[in-house]
Amino acid sequence: MGDAVLENRSNSVLFVGHPLINLLARADYSVIERLGVAKGESNLVTRDTFDELEKLVNVENMSPGCSSSNSAIAYSYLGGKTSYYGLMGDDDEATAFGDMLATYGVDNIAIRVPGQRTSQVYCLVTPDADRTMYVLFGASHTMKPSDLDENIMERFDYYAVNGFMFADEDQVALTNKMVESALSRGKGVITLFANSFCIRRNGKYLKPIADVSAYISGNLEEYTELYEIYSREELFSMFEERTSGSTPQHKAVVITMGSEGAMVMCQGTRVYVPPCNVEVVDTTGAGDFFAGSFLYGVLNGWNVRKAGQFAVAMVSDIISHMGLTISKDTRAVIDAIKNADPDEIDCKNCRLIRL
Repeated sequence: MGDAVLENRSNSVLFVGHPLINLLARADYSVIERLGVAKGESNLVTRDTFDELEKLVNVENMSPGCSSSNSAIAYSYLGGKTSYYGLMGDDDEATAFGDMLATYGVDNIAIRVPGQRTSQVYCLVTPDADRTMYVLFGASHTMKPSDLDENIMERFDYYAVNGFMFADEDQVALTNKMVESALSRGKGVITLFANSFCIRRNGKYLKPIADVSAYISGNLEEYTELYEIYSREELFSMFEERTSGSTPQHKAVVITMGSEGAMVMCQGTRVYVPPCNVEVVDTTGAGDFFAGSFLYGVLNGWNVRKAGQFAVAMVSDIISHMGLTISKDTRAVIDAIKNADPDEIDCKNCRLIRL
């Protein structure tokens, strides 16, 4: 199981998102309750609420990034070719965001908007290592359909749709335009659900795109909400059918299940990916890095099992510390996975084993 190679060449991906500065802080459950928003999700807040948060918590880490850029970074870090587009403010935060992309080899085609500030988000990490996000919009949410030329898809093999990219009518129009551009040129589409908030708010836009996507990635709760299927077996079976045959609807569907690992449906079969075996400190960005890492594997000639091993190794690092910086030690782990026989990797512990 998992020996299938879904793509026999290297593929480039265009990621579009909302450039953000993440302000990470530990918080007690009482802080989340005081603000009156759903724990573990992304919430849009006013400047007053953002200012109140500044008084309630102590920021431990400031990390540039967003859901789309996290996936792009994972893909690029592993050796893939990616570009990232979004709108940033004309400020120091935009410089930090650009520097972060450059560090990991992502081609930065994001635009600075004069007179605007870069969007920011407080990521509050509760004692259970869950994260709740409070977003203050800036330049990222001034995006219009005309800002990105659809002809840019001539340069890429895949367009990655992120669940956050339906924030208003202009972004809905932009996303649909780019999906149509990709498909009309014979390019592929990837759908990344990103967050349950995105499913509830944007599901009506997201589902039709997911239905024409070669690859989909999200967590079990997101799939359950979007497809209104509450039985795991029924959900898995549906995607087994959708990925089977000579002309499947999807090439691969990734369903992450937190501490239970992940299930991948491809070529009409299921491939299980074991969970990370590390002490969880902060889950911010975990799903994004899983998706980007797995996609790198399957879109660059590695088999599905290796792709899963890349994802587990990257996520094991990201969730073991505060912030979105990839640890130096992770490079050696990734190189070991690339150079080893798949059976020689203890995926659960992200290390080589002796058989």
